[in-house]
Amino acid sequence: MKIARRSLLAAALAPALSTLAPLTSAQGAFPSRRISVVVPFPAGGPADMVARVMQPLMQKALGETVIVENFAGVGGAIGVGKVLAAPADGHTMLLTTVAEPILPPLTMPSVRYKPEDLVLVSQLSYTHIALVVRPSLQIHSAQALLDYLKNPASKPLSYATPGSGTLYHLMGEHFKSLTGAQLIHVPYKGLAPAVNDLIGGQVDLAFLPMAGSTAKQIEAGTLRALAHTADTPMVGLPRLSELSGLKDFVYTVWTGVFLPRQTPTEVVAAVHKAIDTALQGPEFGAYTRDAGGVALTRAMPLKQAQTFYNAEAQRLQRVFQAVKLKAD
Repeated sequence: MKIARRSLLAAALAPALSTLAPLTSAQGAFPSRRISVVVPFPAGGPADMVARVMQPLMQKALGETVIVENFAGVGGAIGVGKVLAAPADGHTMLLTTVAEPILPPLTMPSVRYKPEDLVLVSQLSYTHIALVVRPSLQIHSAQALLDYLKNPASKPLSYATPGSGTLYHLMGEHFKSLTGAQLIHVPYKGLAPAVNDLIGGQVDLAFLPMAGSTAKQIEAGTLRALAHTADTPMVGLPRLSELSGLKDFVYTVWTGVFLPRQTPTEVVAAVHKAIDTALQGPEFGAYTRDAGGVALTRAMPLKQAQTFYNAEAQRLQRVFQAVKLKAD
């Protein structure tokens, strides 16, 4: 197992060298061959489904074959490393969430790429995150939960995440640091098993994306939502930061398309145009709404996208340093 993990980590180190790779393969027209969209998660997950919906739309817009490839492992670092190790010519792009380009280098010293090794071409969609508890927990509001957690006589509660070092782990530790709560981290290998144990009562609470099955579980009463973590109102749920005065505790999960920093500007522009065309059609928006998310209807202007990404990276890095997050 140790050897296998070293092999995975070694694959994630390759990007550190790839930034020195020549760009001769980027010369000439783009695209000139098959395009690979790398997803750093197993097939069937939320980000993978986004990629599968975008694949035919991007293929049509670019006029070239587009395939989706899954390279999971090491908190997403394997997939990110795969993209950064490929020629920076636009034929290998990354589709992922906010966390994978930013958190693995912070939580795992052996991962040597940096957020600035990538450029965000555009955000595609985002999803609100809800604070949910197991239905058997006799706490029915966010304020009641906060009061319970701040009471020194209260029994510590456990919180589930889809893995150590993930965005949800960072959120949990950030929440603990701001509230002084006694919370025990229980990491799982993905969201599905975490949700299953939360429903079954093996853990007490979690921060979960409102996409996929979460909203249905809340509607069915198998999970109880107490608040959400976005900076905008959400029907039926109070804002956690507004309710409790938690400074800077604002989170959403968003997906986006990234390219290596050294990709020629004209290639980045061509990918951006293809994304813009794909987002204007009805297919992606309809899928995202059905999945419980919010889709962009146009690609973000490139300058805005990079400013947004830089701000997200700086904020998560700041939170990481404040809570001193350590991967279990």
